[in-house]
Amino acid sequence: MKKLLLIILLVVMASAMALAQVVTAGTPTSSGTAGAAVPTVDVLGAHNNYGRGCAGCHSPHKGNGGAGGNPLTGALSTDPYSGDNALFAQDMQPLFGEVFDFSDISNTGSANKYTFTAPANGNYATMSAQQYSDVRGIIMCLGCHDGVVAKGAMMQDHAYEQQIGALPTSYGPANIPTLLGQGATTGLNTDGNYNNDHPVGDNASLDKVLGLYNATTGSGYYNNPTNGINFAISASNAITGITYFGQYNQFVTSYGAPALLKGAHSYPTPVNASSLPYIVCTTCHNQHVMNIYASSTTSPIATNTAGTYATYFFINGPYNVNDVALHATAHSTTQFCRQCHFGESNEANGGTLATTF
Repeated sequence: MKKLLLIILLVVMASAMALAQVVTAGTPTSSGTAGAAVPTVDVLGAHNNYGRGCAGCHSPHKGNGGAGGNPLTGALSTDPYSGDNALFAQDMQPLFGEVFDFSDISNTGSANKYTFTAPANGNYATMSAQQYSDVRGIIMCLGCHDGVVAKGAMMQDHAYEQQIGALPTSYGPANIPTLLGQGATTGLNTDGNYNNDHPVGDNASLDKVLGLYNATTGSGYYNNPTNGINFAISASNAITGITYFGQYNQFVTSYGAPALLKGAHSYPTPVNASSLPYIVCTTCHNQHVMNIYASSTTSPIATNTAGTYATYFFINGPYNVNDVALHATAHSTTQFCRQCHFGESNEANGGTLATTF
């Protein structure tokens, strides 16, 4: 009897583990040529919006009115341009004109503060290219994920992968919040600010995080012609090309640069008034694909131009949280961050053998 109960328990556990998978990864190789991950959950994942699907964000008719109005107040959006951009149907009006401060405790000087000011309104015909990028890359995301100014529809306030049991035990048991300004509903992270969220906006420029190249000291990787990443930017402040050199090129050969080389369905990296590329929400996240990253000729992973890789949390690149083993090669979760935080990469510290797992 005990043996039968044990067998039943093992079957139940195996079934639960199978249900918890969001992607089956292909056999990894250090050369990056495997690329055969297969989704086991719909790739739209959490953004299926509890069955409403695409129309949960993009109403085919009448913007916010076509989506039934604000889900919390029942009223229609007061944005006269609701739905005019990408048929977006969430109520963004409360966010326009708001100032968001992403500075942390180390950014006390005004020159270092990561503040972001949202466009004043939703009139896309009069917006600058930068403001348009901010709406597409930040405000549309905060329309659901703000949690304070604009409380979004259909939000459970914590990570979808956590809800379905798809995360490894290396994550803690507390809810991982998805409402950024609100933080968690209980516990320590109830601050209601953005100081503990990753900076986005025109002040979160890539020269700051990569380090602006100094020819005298040889430090910094932004526009470093020897060991860095160089951006060709047009007179109209659009990126026309990206070139990698030395150590950074070695990193791209091992992992890639998916957050900077945007694929289809992701808005291009924007450029601010100082002709510097900067980070928006869609730099790190592809809102349309939760669990798979597909490489291409314009955005290869290592040397693979036609592979699929496991990812989580809508991360815009290979990001496999279930690769929990300690091994000589670098984890994809770490490599994704090193695209910008390159000074902490193996390559920038003289490493040549620690290729991406």
